[in-house]
Amino acid sequence: MDLSNKYCLYAGTSRGVLQYTYCKPDEKVSYILPEHQSEITALEWGRSEDEIIIGYKNEQVHLYNSIENKYVKTVSKLEGEGRIVGVAPADKSILIAQQEGIITLWSGKKSDYFSINLEEKGTLDAIVYNKSRENLVGTGGECNDFKVWDIQTKQCLFKAKSLGHDELNLPIPTSIRGITSFPENEKLNACATKEGHVLLYDEKAQRRPVVKFFEKKASYTCISSAYRERQCLVGTTRGYMQLLDLRAPGKLLQTFTGFTGSITSIVCDPVEPLVATTSLDRFLRVHHLETKDLVYKVYLKQNLTKVLMKALIKEEQQEEVVNEAVDDEYEELFKNMETVTDKEQTQQKRKSECKTGQKTKKKIKEA
Repeated sequence: MDLSNKYCLYAGTSRGVLQYTYCKPDEKVSYILPEHQSEITALEWGRSEDEIIIGYKNEQVHLYNSIENKYVKTVSKLEGEGRIVGVAPADKSILIAQQEGIITLWSGKKSDYFSINLEEKGTLDAIVYNKSRENLVGTGGECNDFKVWDIQTKQCLFKAKSLGHDELNLPIPTSIRGITSFPENEKLNACATKEGHVLLYDEKAQRRPVVKFFEKKASYTCISSAYRERQCLVGTTRGYMQLLDLRAPGKLLQTFTGFTGSITSIVCDPVEPLVATTSLDRFLRVHHLETKDLVYKVYLKQNLTKVLMKALIKEEQQEEVVNEAVDDEYEELFKNMETVTDKEQTQQKRKSECKTGQKTKKKIKEA
């Protein structure tokens, strides 16, 4: 499957460099250097099609324009502390989440913030903003079960219950590393944990997960919803990716191998069966979900942390096509050619017809 000029992939690195490729074979990957070297810890599309929101470990957020290929705004001096763990466009504002549990709504001239009141050992490590549900955001992390917050009223609307206790009567930990929502049902959210759980929560049904998938050997790092209903992909620290069906009971559909090191980020095309991943082996990969084929792979030389996928429209594809070198002599030849009007063309046509008629008469006489 050829992806040339059909998709644009952006990858964030541990040194703060933003790289992008158009999936062409033997393409030189372009990159944009940051103003300050710091790990990219959050990467999301912005309020417009050409805006990308980039969050860094040094508590800063940059706004990048993908058409002009430059950084247009830096957001710093936030109220909270800790690395940026999530960013998202919220209407005309930008939502920024920090590891210490502070969520900020930045709108340029002013900003508003609130704390999600973490426990002593708790952290905020994952956040999801569903565009179909305005003002609502899902959160989770270390010693921090899944919750849904209203960012306008700053109130918690849903709080998940713990998974209970194990055989030794010890509480089952849930260290959430990734959260994803499902476009077909705005009340559904799935969480991937460090302990090997994938938990599906339905806010309408109950506070405990309605579907639980557990793999003892796995430690999940990231999660993304797939193009089919109630399907998701999860990445592990062991270097493989799983396609799960979270319709009760949850089951494993596919396993994608070939990665060396932990998978750091996953993003799926909402329409096509394609998934883009980054891993600690510094490769950016695109897999086909139905055939399991590796349709694109490129080595990006740096540790990769985040990935974004964008399907290009025809106008954007035409802009990216490199203009071929023009032959100057060929162009000069066209410039020096005389322009022929319609009258001249008809006269030339009549002369040619007369000449052909005279030739045929000579041939008849000779015969």
